[in-house]
Amino acid sequence: MRKGQNLEPFLHKGSMRGTLVIIFQALLWPVVSASAMFTVSLEKSVYEAELHGDVRLVCLFSKVKSLSDLAVMWSRVEPKPDVNLYWLERGKEIHNYTNTAFIKRAHLIHEQLNQNRAVLHLKKLRVKDSGTYRCIVKEGDDGDYKQVTLNVTAPYTLIKKTVIKKGQDEVELSCESQGFPSAQVIWSDGQNANLTDMSNSTTQSTDEDLIHIISKLTVKRDLVNNYTCSFLMKGEIQQTATFRLPDEILPHCSAQYVWIVAVVVVLLAIVFISVILHRRKNGQKNRRNESSKCAFLFPHSAKTDSLLNVNENVMQTCDINSEETAEKPPSLRNMLIQQYLHLCTNTEINSRLASYALLSKEGQSLNISSILPDKKEIILLLGEPDSGKTSLAQILSSCWAESTTTDPFNIHRLHLVFQVDCSRAKGDFFQVIKSSVSYEKPLDMSELREALLGTTDCLLILDGYLEGNKELDETLEWFLTERQTCRVLVTSHPGKCPALEKSVRTVLHLTQKPEEPGS
Repeated sequence: MRKGQNLEPFLHKGSMRGTLVIIFQALLWPVVSASAMFTVSLEKSVYEAELHGDVRLVCLFSKVKSLSDLAVMWSRVEPKPDVNLYWLERGKEIHNYTNTAFIKRAHLIHEQLNQNRAVLHLKKLRVKDSGTYRCIVKEGDDGDYKQVTLNVTAPYTLIKKTVIKKGQDEVELSCESQGFPSAQVIWSDGQNANLTDMSNSTTQSTDEDLIHIISKLTVKRDLVNNYTCSFLMKGEIQQTATFRLPDEILPHCSAQYVWIVAVVVVLLAIVFISVILHRRKNGQKNRRNESSKCAFLFPHSAKTDSLLNVNENVMQTCDINSEETAEKPPSLRNMLIQQYLHLCTNTEINSRLASYALLSKEGQSLNISSILPDKKEIILLLGEPDSGKTSLAQILSSCWAESTTTDPFNIHRLHLVFQVDCSRAKGDFFQVIKSSVSYEKPLDMSELREALLGTTDCLLILDGYLEGNKELDETLEWFLTERQTCRVLVTSHPGKCPALEKSVRTVLHLTQKPEEPGS
């Protein structure tokens, strides 16, 4: 900006707080670029980042005599209205004017100021963070500014497929996914004929401002053919799904048969409930009769809690319904706690965590606690052999099971944690999970399915996952689509999970920190 430039497009309007910021900017602009001795330049003008990720916006400024005379202000000027993110004035941070949407998400990396870099670190990015950001730097009476552009995108999720019968001879194929920005859905058949013009797509905005797309195509049900839907964003394929007809069509039932089946199911349910109620009624009656026998045999036991005071022989004589007092099998949670209880000591945890370096996909350093996914989030952790992926998985399980004082992840609040070694996995998804749980008595598969697919707050760690096992890959894809709450952490080698690496939003890298000289 030069002297005399019109400031009106940059001025804030409305609140008293915005007015004060205008005054600050107005004081800066008359001196911005007034001296050719002080300038601000850019490392790059456009930044690309992903939803929920981090980004660092960089301004380079001329060498200064003293950092105590430095003023730095970052704000977003597009889209309107302007919002203020960060303000440093003579070494003091001023938070009164920070927009509420950026509190605890935007801060300046002070260590970079010594290198003449004003670096704004934005965390937990949202789609709405996209826009134009202005960096103003001032030393004494000299100053300058530059603007950068941030584009926040969200890769499209795994496609949810649906097949619905339409009449006697047609089926409707449906593909559903969401991401940002908007994607084009292309349909084709087994002969690569483009069927997009025959399809119908609808879009809807989600709570996170993602674009939820449902695309439908109606085809003849008796034709043997493959149909593929592809989600394209900026000319690149994000996700694809293929329907194989007629294999994926359920057997046809007439409306009459549907009614018959429904009636039979209702009758069976009534009979089942009646039997259960009848057995409960008889069980209560038998318990009352047995209690009466004990009272008759030992009249002194009629007093309160007298059955607890009789001698040991008497208690053995009146041991009724022993099956009801038998010890119940251990719960799934208790079995998992016992399995992971002694994987790591506090000393081992501290030593190992200090040796790890966790990086984002863009190479930015992250806190190790970022490894724990949020609810329904998938994190793919990549690392070379011996980088510590398996040890980190064991640390997560141990911290959960032992309530250890060394728990930087706050993982003990979760109800369940499953750690699965996928290096020798065989069978489908639930068979692999079941084989990873050590148990003496038969494992209740219904409890396992309910925990992983339902609303239980749990973490699933798939350690050493390698794509290529068709049965496991397909059932895992189904699970990732159908689960409601389960957090998922997948560890693998770079290049061994190309499909997951392409579809998962959060991809992290684990390395070992270089040893310090003399250590």
